[in-house]
Amino acid sequence: MLGKIRKAPEIEWDNPKQWINSKPLNLSDLKGKVILIDFWTYTCINCVRTFPALKLIWDKYKNKRFVLFGVHTPEFEFEKEIGNVKYAVKKYGLSWPILNDPKRINWENYGNSYWPRAALINSEGKIIFEHIGESGYKEIDEKIAGELVRLRDFPSDSDIILEKQREYSPRISHETYAGSLRNGEITGKVCSLNGSCDKYVDSGSYKSGEIYLNGEWHQGKEYAEYLGKDSSGWIAYLYNAKEVNVVLSGAGRAEVTLNEIPLKKSNAGEDIIFNDGKSFVNITGGDMYRVISHPNVQSGVLKIKSFPEMKFFAYTFG
Repeated sequence: MLGKIRKAPEIEWDNPKQWINSKPLNLSDLKGKVILIDFWTYTCINCVRTFPALKLIWDKYKNKRFVLFGVHTPEFEFEKEIGNVKYAVKKYGLSWPILNDPKRINWENYGNSYWPRAALINSEGKIIFEHIGESGYKEIDEKIAGELVRLRDFPSDSDIILEKQREYSPRISHETYAGSLRNGEITGKVCSLNGSCDKYVDSGSYKSGEIYLNGEWHQGKEYAEYLGKDSSGWIAYLYNAKEVNVVLSGAGRAEVTLNEIPLKKSNAGEDIIFNDGKSFVNITGGDMYRVISHPNVQSGVLKIKSFPEMKFFAYTFG
């Protein structure tokens, strides 16, 4: 995708400790090099899917007149914490320079609205190519190579960026948020005589694409937080997807069922663990957890049992 060629805004940061894998970088110091800026956030499954292609690009060109750096732009409050970002960088094996931008300064300066988004900057400091989404990195690779040839810094022809082709279906559920800011009010709320309205009742009748809570919950702007003192509550969702991921925070083990029965190894995501015939996801802080993985697009009711102070942010699908 190519809009109007324009001068790239300088990268801004107010704390050098927000840089990972590198000393602080400025575009003005990188003039004469080809630069790829990647806007991402670590709970975005579409961003995670770009990592293999970005690793290939970095390995291919890091010794040329080329710089790749990521601008981590948080979607949720817990993603602003530099410790969480460092954990994600290590978890996914990202070795290129990364700036954590908790105030979204560069996101705004670049007029961004999407995760992931890539901006390619030529040696004169102008944005010559932009791309939105998880595919298209073969074209980015070709653009980088073309710019390096123009600089007479000839890249190797041996490594070609081959992207895994993903299966898309109009039936796949859409990303769904638990917070009121992006999802409105969750249905099923009941109020007591004392005026408290933090209790929800799951009727057991589900519509695709809607969140159902059971037990004591508080719906905030970004998340639904479990207020109960035990594990009797849950959050349920009828999905159509090949993969289901959930964004959660807290510290505890949540039981996971599909159509009221434990998951099996054949349909469990990589973050599911098994114990005594039951399936669980172990929550160790704010992150995206992979809970369902089918061989093809399927439908089912995913239910995640709650634990005290668990916060549920979003479902994402593939």
